[in-house]
Amino acid sequence: MKLKFLAFLALLLTVSMLSIAQNISVHGSVSDTLGNSLPGVTIRVVGTANGTTTDVKGEFTLNAPGTASLEFSYIGYKTATVAIGNRENLIVHLSALGTDLNQVVVVGYGTQRKKDLTGSVSVVNAADFANRPIVNAAEALQGKAAGVQVTSVSGKPGAGLSIRIRGSSSISSGNDPLYVVDGIITPDINAYNADDIESFSVLKDAASTAIYGTRAANGVVIITTKKGRSGKDKIDVSAYWGDSKPTKMLHVLNAKQYQSYMNESFGEGTISDSLVNAVDINWPDEAIRHGNQQNYHVAASGGSEKTQHYISVDYNNQVGMIRPSKFDRLTGRVNINSQATKWLTVTSSTIISRVNNNDVTDNLSSAKGGVVASALTTPPTVPEYAANGWIGANPSTGWENPLGAIKGSRTNNTNDRLVSNLGADIKIFKDLVVSSHFGIDYKNDKGTYFLDPFLTNYGRGQGGSLSQTTSTELSWLSEQTVKYNHRWGKSNFGALAGWTVQNSDWQQTYISASRLDDENRFKPFNTMWQLTHVKGLPSISQDQWALISYLGRVNYDWDGKYLFEANIRDDKSSKFSPDNRNAAFPSVSVGWRISQEPFMQNVRFVNDLKLRAGWGQNGNQEGIGSYDWRSLYTYNLVTDNEPLSTNPSNIASNDLRWETTSQTNVGFDASLLNNRLTVTGDFYWKKTKNVLLPIYLSGEIVSSVVVNQAQLRNVGQEVAISSKNIVGKDFNWSTDFNISFNQNTVQALNGDITSMPSFGSIYGRGNAINLIVGHPLGEFYGYIAGGVDPNTGQELYRTSTGELAPYGSTDGKGVKPSDRRLLGNAQPTFVYGLTNNLSYKNFNLSVFIQGSQGNKIYNGMRTELEGMMNTSNQSTAVLHRWKQVGDITDIPAVSPNSVNNSVISTRFLENGSYLRFKTITLSYNIPERILNHIGIGSASVYISGQNLITITKYTGFDPEVSSYAGPSNSSVDRNVSLGIDNGAYPQAKTFLAGINISLK
Repeated sequence: MKLKFLAFLALLLTVSMLSIAQNISVHGSVSDTLGNSLPGVTIRVVGTANGTTTDVKGEFTLNAPGTASLEFSYIGYKTATVAIGNRENLIVHLSALGTDLNQVVVVGYGTQRKKDLTGSVSVVNAADFANRPIVNAAEALQGKAAGVQVTSVSGKPGAGLSIRIRGSSSISSGNDPLYVVDGIITPDINAYNADDIESFSVLKDAASTAIYGTRAANGVVIITTKKGRSGKDKIDVSAYWGDSKPTKMLHVLNAKQYQSYMNESFGEGTISDSLVNAVDINWPDEAIRHGNQQNYHVAASGGSEKTQHYISVDYNNQVGMIRPSKFDRLTGRVNINSQATKWLTVTSSTIISRVNNNDVTDNLSSAKGGVVASALTTPPTVPEYAANGWIGANPSTGWENPLGAIKGSRTNNTNDRLVSNLGADIKIFKDLVVSSHFGIDYKNDKGTYFLDPFLTNYGRGQGGSLSQTTSTELSWLSEQTVKYNHRWGKSNFGALAGWTVQNSDWQQTYISASRLDDENRFKPFNTMWQLTHVKGLPSISQDQWALISYLGRVNYDWDGKYLFEANIRDDKSSKFSPDNRNAAFPSVSVGWRISQEPFMQNVRFVNDLKLRAGWGQNGNQEGIGSYDWRSLYTYNLVTDNEPLSTNPSNIASNDLRWETTSQTNVGFDASLLNNRLTVTGDFYWKKTKNVLLPIYLSGEIVSSVVVNQAQLRNVGQEVAISSKNIVGKDFNWSTDFNISFNQNTVQALNGDITSMPSFGSIYGRGNAINLIVGHPLGEFYGYIAGGVDPNTGQELYRTSTGELAPYGSTDGKGVKPSDRRLLGNAQPTFVYGLTNNLSYKNFNLSVFIQGSQGNKIYNGMRTELEGMMNTSNQSTAVLHRWKQVGDITDIPAVSPNSVNNSVISTRFLENGSYLRFKTITLSYNIPERILNHIGIGSASVYISGQNLITITKYTGFDPEVSSYAGPSNSSVDRNVSLGIDNGAYPQAKTFLAGINISLK
């Protein structure tokens, strides 16, 4: 018995000694995701009572088995469990928990907690746009961020967006925001897919954007893409498939109705019964059909404690509602983060993409050549093809039916892009980090256009034509920064200093040929020199610019209660003459966390309340050409036997300088009712001076020059509210709402000039928009319609004295140009977004509503469809036209060969306000007990509808329209000629189904 006891004791001692031998001394530090040390964090060895806490520096030492795990817990932060893995040194970051005000926000050259911000920043996370068929990533911002207005240029596949942050600040320059993706400044985000995006940070006031200087007058959108996380690797797969159709169709006359209209306009027998009986085609239905779209996304992510990766491939395909419009995009992404040593962190981010886009002619101007306008105005009696095989045409005008625009020409664009960024963060010591980043953005674009020499009148007249545009652009950016952060007691101090260099080199080659013979008709473009008639020599263009900048920031807070931040950036741009190249842009902002004051401690429903105010300046150089400050000439070689001809193409403007925007912002952030309600409000005053304005020169070879003369002002308010309405075990309901008001005013033009009338052309009717001091951009100008004269059937208009008179009267009693008045404005009074998310057990329902209120739209298509002046088909609205004396109607009589009844007036100016159910999504999370049997970690399926319901009084295809917003128009037209519908490609209503799978 004694022997057994001794043996047991020896075994026990051996086990104890082995256990002691396996313990190691673990040293480490704990901080939040911003790198701020966390003192007092509780640390426990999982499964034991052994533990410790971090000291005032956030550091700890603990003896524990090398195979054990440590649990880190701290009030206000998520509990984290970390495996020791026989490591003697650990670096642990804890994420904030409990309120959106603890959310980490990406800002210029760094990150901050939302509760510490003194500027105005809106954040849109991936969950806010999940399960939406987003092609252009910026669409994720629509209705989701206060102060941001996003408008689709058209419904074409891959169409661009018009984005305005706190209104328009320029007339001739760009008004789109600056994009920064993983630290790389980029002119657009067309190559990026939304599934790879973790979050958007929208910097709206100058206190937030001044650190970007001359590029940030229109706001900054910072995009953070997804990164890998340490732990078990996973593969995420998602896909959706959908069908689309126009949100609304317009109705035109059938053959019998068209015959009645034509015979009434041009005399009996103009359209014969035999023709009506032979051909009756509904051209809108023939040209505009159902489209479809699909998207496939695969991402692999994971990694170790030291190195994490995120690798993805995405394919998006859209077939438009009007053939052959089509959009294809293939993208690949690789993100890698590596903690190479204790003091060195290396990051890399690379995306490569190819976009193929088959385009169709769209009415993004006043021209009548678009497919949509053709479909609406082509008579129903025009056949698809004539007997000789040519596309059928209107015998009176020679204009082909929509097949002429669909099949008579082909436009294809291929865009290849590579964006890569490599960075290194070197930790000199605990509070000092030196960072170096270098990135490139390479684009190779190729556009081809082919005009068939046989199918259309225009093609036959040209003998066909073939053209190709090839351009390359290489931009590179080098940034070096030094960051210092130090906390002592209740004080926290931070500083940033850095310099950046950006360079861009763009080249373009254009070549074209006409009079194509049969042999060369279908040859590829590399045989262009074999074509029979080349129109001139290749055109070669080149453009270069560079920007050198120095930047700095200091911030300080005391006990998280009193906050201060100041920024400055000094830019030097090659786009200006040597005397005007430098400019400095400062900002200063303060914050007061009033909820921490003693007098607020008994206000129990307030969890957090911060007041903030800021002022700063930004610049804008986007509307200035790289060589506008210099005299330029164009050299032309007509033939080999003739000398070069020289013509001036630009007049030197040595005084050109930045457009400068000064902005004051006052706001608050509040968290209420046990953090179930958060409210953010902002009030801003923004004034832009030295606004570039085109001055048109009559009788000169150079048609215009730009000068820094105009002034603009934007004043507005924004409110964003998030609430957790019901939080339960099975049922949850949350709501997000935002609303934005902006008032835009032109404060000055050029010298004593108070108006410029030549904007917003309506085909055959003149210009609908004036640029007027004291009024907003997009001010409609024309006659006030007074109804139809029941005796004559003429449209009447109000004179300046209030009388009613027709247009074009020969007795001198008609309205005159001086009778025109301001009619309304294209800019909305406010825009808004509302999202409700409801979940019950495994079911989730998301309803997203967005809208615009108070804006006007000039329906230019109605001037054609209700003008009744030519042989074009008309809207069914003209069935109610005036026909005889005494008729009471709002549609005048036919007006052959005359625009008198369809001049620019309030008759065609409509209420553009709308409320749209933008997205409704119902999803179901498949239970884990089912997935565990097939090796899947998680999975969900969903059905979704996009643009399902639109409530509006607008009678056109869709109220989200702006015919002059396309990239082919001048920047002046894009900024001033707002709210005009000349027959743009309609928006789509989409139904889709999708699936998300995460593999173990």
